[in-house]
Amino acid sequence: MNFCESNYLASPEFLKTTFHIITGIATPIHAFGFYCIVCKTPAHMKSDKWLLFNLHCWCICLDITFSFLGIPYILLPAIAGYGLGPIESPGLFFYLAVTFITGVTTSVFVTFENRFFILFAQKTFWRNIRRFAIVFSYIIVPLYDLPIHFLIPEQDKGRELSWRKLQCIPQLSNDGRQLFVFATELLGPAITIILAESVPTIQCGTFLALNIYNLIFARQSGISKKTVQMQHRLVVAFIIQTSVTLILFVVPVNSFIYFDYQNQFHNNLIVFAFAVHGIASTLIMVFVHRPYRDFVYSPFRRLFGSGSTAYVIPAVSMSKAPIPP
Repeated sequence: MNFCESNYLASPEFLKTTFHIITGIATPIHAFGFYCIVCKTPAHMKSDKWLLFNLHCWCICLDITFSFLGIPYILLPAIAGYGLGPIESPGLFFYLAVTFITGVTTSVFVTFENRFFILFAQKTFWRNIRRFAIVFSYIIVPLYDLPIHFLIPEQDKGRELSWRKLQCIPQLSNDGRQLFVFATELLGPAITIILAESVPTIQCGTFLALNIYNLIFARQSGISKKTVQMQHRLVVAFIIQTSVTLILFVVPVNSFIYFDYQNQFHNNLIVFAFAVHGIASTLIMVFVHRPYRDFVYSPFRRLFGSGSTAYVIPAVSMSKAPIPP
């Protein structure tokens, strides 16, 4: 088998250097995101404060696993690759990465559900079963990717089959690590991806639709026009914030299924999309939620003499709504 054409952008050295830079940039951004959530969340977002905190924690866990500890160098169309991080355990980090991805999407579902419950469902049957639904959703988070790990092939035979799937030998790391083969057939990983995608997607889509529908017809439920406008802006902000998850998770993940040719530069782009998710998600959170955005702009407003921003608390009781675990 011939070696692939040399290209620095397709090399493991480029991937490792890029991920280290991303980690260095992401660390202060994540810390700033924590500060905004804990210290700058206003009263009308009180019920969402710790849900945003929970979502932010899942994003950071994913970033640390993917961009620092794991650094996966995948070799599609073979379902195999190397871990370039400080700890050589690609199987473990693949499992953790999938778990944290589903943790992020489940946290998005819980955020939408909490908004729906507070505004529209405190006196419905959903009040009695919501905690069970939320707890069950988090229980299955570490289970999505677990079955496929019992089917990981014997590595010597798996490496032989994986090298045959490649048209040429890509640039490899010079640290002497062995190729890790996750699967020799696509069926198992495809089923795992479909399950891990479909359940949170259905959950998020259901409660997003319920929020939008009830906000459109909110006048009939007795909610004031001012409250509807504020909650509408908040739901829109959540939609924008979570759209980055859809773009930076769904597209790369499905590339594992549909990529049937070898292009190591494209493989690096797939994992790069995962790596920048944490930075993108935090920045979008800060700039789409007005209280956080105003805090960022406040030094410039003081410098140029602009006034401060006042917030009006909506006429919806937040104290009665328990915050999901």
